Amino acid sequence: MRLRTRLLPVVAGLALVAAACADDDVLTGDPEDGVAEVDEDAADDDVLEDEVSEDDAAEDDAAEDDAAEDDAAAAPGDAVAGVVTVGIEVADSDLGAHVVTAEGMTTYAAVDQRDGDAVCVGDCAQVWQPVLVDGEPEVAADIDAEVTTIEHPDGGTQIVIAGAPLHTFVVDAEPGDVRGHASAERWFVVSPTGEVIGGPDDGGA
Repeated sequence: MRLRTRLLPVVAGLALVAAACADDDVLTGDPEDGVAEVDEDAADDDVLEDEVSEDDAAEDDAAEDDAAEDDAAAAPGDAVAGVVTVGIEVADSDLGAHVVTAEGMTTYAAVDQRDGDAVCVGDCAQVWQPVLVDGEPEVAADIDAEVTTIEHPDGGTQIVIAGAPLHTFVVDAEPGDVRGHASAERWFVVSPTGEVIGGPDDGGA
């Protein structure tokens, strides 16, 4: 009976050592010595690999963000809901001669936009789309007004005539449409001299 009592702790100890040594990557030592030691180098390597993986993922995310920003800067029409043209011209309609894009789409100006600043942004710019240009705009000879550009807050370079940033109207489907004229008593087609037609500057006709 005494012999069996003395053997129980020894057997239990060997069982614990055997279980610990099952993890060869982390534990070292000779089970016959009854010692199981933690392999600190192996544990450190696992932690280092996890940290490197996280760093690589962060660098990949940063690279993707940089690429997206570069794409937006390279494509002026992608950063904001606008229409990209090479310049502006003059067309005739029942409203008289007015400014259109090089593709013939009617342009509009807001009567409260005369300081050269873009105030139609966000949801507004989804409906009244900024007329954007890549570089300097081409201006038809029969336009008798100062034509400049500004950087639109939502992205892209917007054409400005006589201090009024130009827009198209999302409902206009084809060249010649003037469905946005006098909308909300704010948006009007623009004459070759840069004045709105039919608005306060034109006697309110």
